[in-house]
Amino acid sequence: YDHYFDYYELTAALQKLAGMYPDLMKLESAGTTEEDKTIWSVTLSDDSLRPADKKPAFYMDGNTHAGEVSGSMACLHMIDHILSNHEEAEIAEMLKNQTFYFIPRISPDGVDEYLHTANTVRSINRIYPADQSENHGLKAKDLDDNGKIVMMRIKTPAGAWKKRDDSDFLMTKRQPDEKTGEFYNVYTEGMIDEFNGVNITMARPLYAMDFNRNFPVSWMPDAKQPGAGEYPLSMPETQAMANFIISHRNICAVLTMHTSGGALLHPPGMYSETQCDPEDMRMYKEIGALADHKLNYPTCNLFDAYCIDPKHFDAGAFDDWCFIAKGIPSFTMEIWNVKEKAGCGPQWPVRRDKKPAEIEEENRKVYEWLKENSPESILPWKEFEHPQLGTVEIGGIDYKFATQNPPCHLLNEELEKILDFSMRYAKVLPDVGFDNVKVIRRSDDVWQIDAVLMNTGFLPTWLSNETKKLKENRPIRLSLNGAEVLSGPEKIDGLGGFHNIRSGYSYGNNISTFNHEQAASKLTWIVQANAGDTITLTACNERAGTADITVELK
Repeated sequence: YDHYFDYYELTAALQKLAGMYPDLMKLESAGTTEEDKTIWSVTLSDDSLRPADKKPAFYMDGNTHAGEVSGSMACLHMIDHILSNHEEAEIAEMLKNQTFYFIPRISPDGVDEYLHTANTVRSINRIYPADQSENHGLKAKDLDDNGKIVMMRIKTPAGAWKKRDDSDFLMTKRQPDEKTGEFYNVYTEGMIDEFNGVNITMARPLYAMDFNRNFPVSWMPDAKQPGAGEYPLSMPETQAMANFIISHRNICAVLTMHTSGGALLHPPGMYSETQCDPEDMRMYKEIGALADHKLNYPTCNLFDAYCIDPKHFDAGAFDDWCFIAKGIPSFTMEIWNVKEKAGCGPQWPVRRDKKPAEIEEENRKVYEWLKENSPESILPWKEFEHPQLGTVEIGGIDYKFATQNPPCHLLNEELEKILDFSMRYAKVLPDVGFDNVKVIRRSDDVWQIDAVLMNTGFLPTWLSNETKKLKENRPIRLSLNGAEVLSGPEKIDGLGGFHNIRSGYSYGNNISTFNHEQAASKLTWIVQANAGDTITLTACNERAGTADITVELK
C-alpha cells in the first residue's frame, strides 16, 4: 500500500483475492458506470453456519468523492487484512457470525480521471451542470505540463498578498496600511475564459457534481445545494449505493470513507444533535470513542462541528440518508489531516474565527513539516509565460497527495490506524442467540421447552431509536420445528443491546443500573412429540439475522 490504485489495479487486486479465498469472498457488480466500468461490491462471510444474508452485516465504502482515493485503499486494506488473517480465532469467529460488505470505489470513472490527469474531480468526470454557456472565468489547467495544478501568483500593485520576509515560498496578507513593496494576487493555475484583459473572475469547476448531495434526504436543487444533481439518485453510482443498502436488509452499521480532516463524523448533518434522540447520540459517542485507541480522530456531529449557518447545511448526504431514512448507524470518516501532523493542534470543531495570522502560522508549520517529511509535495515558484497574463509564477503544495490524501509513502501508516477502528466498529452489531434451553416432560408425549433468547451485542436489534420513529423496527420471528406446537410465541418485538443498559456511577462511586430495554427474553413452548425426537428453535430478524439451536427430547 505504497500508491493509489486505478480502476484496473483495484479490479486486479480484488479478483486476485476472490480467487485466493473463494469460500470467503464474493466479488459482484453493484452497477456499471457511463464509461462501462464495474462498481464492485465485496461480500466476506464464512457461510458454514448460515449464509451471508442471514447474519448481521457491517458495510464500508470509499470514493463517493473521486479525489478522496484514500477511502478505496482503506476498503481494500481491510478486505485484505480479514482474508489474510481469516484463520486467527477472532477474525474466524467474526466471519462465521457476521457479514462484511464493501463497495470500495463508488466512482471508478472519476478516480481514473483524478489519478491519470492533473484535474481535480469532486465525484465524477461528467460536466455538471450540463449547460456551461454562462460559466466564464478562470478554469483550472495544468499550464506547465508537470501533471499537477497548483497556484499562480501575479505581481500587481493592487495585490492582496506579499512574500513573507522569512520565506520566498510562503505568502502573507498585505496589511491595510502598506503602500510600498511587491504585491501579488494568487489564483488557481489555469486559463481565463472570456478574459477582458484586466479582471479575473473564477469559473465554477467543470466537474461539480457531488454524489454526497444526491441522496433522498432533505434533498435540494442545485440552486440551493450546489452539486445536488437533477433529482435524488440521478446518478448511476448513487443509485447503486442506495440499491445495495436497500437490498441488504441485514446491514446494521455503515462506515463511508472520505478525506480529509482527521475526524469521525456522524449524523445528523442537517440539524443539531440536540434535536435528536439522546440515546442515539450517546450510541454515536460510545462507538466513536473506539477511535481514540490508535486513530485518535475526534468524534463530531457534522452540523454542530462544521456548519455555522443553520440555513445552509449539507443536504442529501449518504450518511444522513442511511440514518435518518433507514435508521442505520452511520459514520463518515474524514481520513488524514496534514495540519495536525504538522503540529497545528486540533482542527475539530471547525473554527471559523481564525485570524489571518493564525492561518498563516498553520501554513508555515505545514510547509516545514512537508519539507521534512514529503519534500516532493512542495513545488517551488517558477516563472512561466502565461498566454493571457504574461509573466507569472507557478508553484504551491501538491493538493492531491499532501492535503487531500496522505503522501504515498505515508499511506500504509494511516491505513493501519484506520483498520484498528474499522475492525472494532464492525463488532458492535447485534448478536442474538439462544441460551439456557430446558426440556421438561409434562406427560408421555407432551413437553415444555423453556429458552432464553439473548442479544449479547452492543446494538439493539432495531439498531437505533430513529428506526422506531421510522416504524422500520421489524420483530424477531420465532419458530419451533420437529414437533407439534400446542402453544408458544411466534414473535417478540426485539431485544436491546448492552448499549441500552442505563448504568453508571452514582454517589460513593457505586454503580447504579436503571430501567432499560431488555437484552433477553424468556420463551416457553408446549409441544407434542415422542421421546428421542429432536427439535430446532429458530429466531429470525432481518437486521440481526438468524439464530437456531437443536435439542433432544429426553
